[in-house]
Amino acid sequence: MNSSTSPQLPPQLADWVGKEGTSEWQVISQNMVNEYANLCGDGEGEWVHLDPARAASEPGFDGTIVQGFFQVAHLTKLCGQAMRMQGGVDINYALNYGFDRLRFVKQMPVGAKFRARVKATEATHHASGGYILKQKVQLELADGSPTLVADWLFFLDPRAVSSVEARTDANT
Repeated sequence: MNSSTSPQLPPQLADWVGKEGTSEWQVISQNMVNEYANLCGDGEGEWVHLDPARAASEPGFDGTIVQGFFQVAHLTKLCGQAMRMQGGVDINYALNYGFDRLRFVKQMPVGAKFRARVKATEATHHASGGYILKQKVQLELADGSPTLVADWLFFLDPRAVSSVEARTDANT
């Protein structure tokens, strides 16, 4: 059943389906990559992330690249920026439900300008009384090419919609 046409889906949630937003542009520095490697061990001891001179001299690389999971870590902030522009849902009641699909499709060079592009693709009812919102997310470089693509799921507590209705009613 295509939930975007379900009569029981709150209108402001149904309105999200099909909408797309983008985040602000970001840059990850070499220092940030180094700190991330020290903090969580992802890339620790790997020249492709930590040695700019060697990475620049190796065939296929023009310098160091950002760790894949460091890119994933940026999704929270950037997708939040992109979806806040949509309005209608209080994202304080949106909880990370996981990924249906996550792929790293291109290397992200350290120092490259990138942003998130987010499109809500589906909303369905959850047995608990809330909703599951599915979003197609990607991190894209300034030239438009994606480095990461994913289908990201969020559980929306019913208050995600009702709190927005209450604020709207109070302001009218």
